[in-house]
Amino acid sequence: MESTPPTVAAERLLESARRLFCREGIHATGVSRLLSDAKVARRTLYETYGSKENLLRAVFDREAAMWFGWFDQALPQRTDDPEQRLIFLFDLLEEWFASGRFFGCLFTNAVAEHDKSSSWVRDLAQAHFDRVHDRIEQLAAACGLPEPAWVAQQISLLIDGAIATAMVSRNARSAQVARSILLTLLREAKAA
Repeated sequence: MESTPPTVAAERLLESARRLFCREGIHATGVSRLLSDAKVARRTLYETYGSKENLLRAVFDREAAMWFGWFDQALPQRTDDPEQRLIFLFDLLEEWFASGRFFGCLFTNAVAEHDKSSSWVRDLAQAHFDRVHDRIEQLAAACGLPEPAWVAQQISLLIDGAIATAMVSRNARSAQVARSILLTLLREAKAA
């Protein structure tokens, strides 16, 4: 089944949900709050998404699309060199952290909030983390680095740490600190 693009109202609802779920929490954000913030009718939610849970799934899809837009479009536009792509990834993180659209990692926040009640949230988050790791591993392998899976794990932790630090400190510079560590990691991996 081919998905149709959301209406303007549904798009506003999706963006409001992303922002409110990250900022205020998924459980704390009721349907009335979502509808009021997005300035849409209840009908928009139920006709487009069917439920708040399905809206959350759509928010997960949107957040994942941002990440894979980086891997599939933004990084290739900047360079063909896989090592430079890994480095530029941290520049993209810094841009995200400095934007008004950064509220931490939606996937991590959702797992922290839902862990005891919703295994599907953890499953979606784990699938996202696995896909990001796979893309990083592909870049590490394309760099000719030994043990690209191990290098990708280290880079993934740098990314997660930068995101958590930026969320807590509200300082976009955490991406550049992580980038500096990445440069050391790449240098050591190449020397191994």
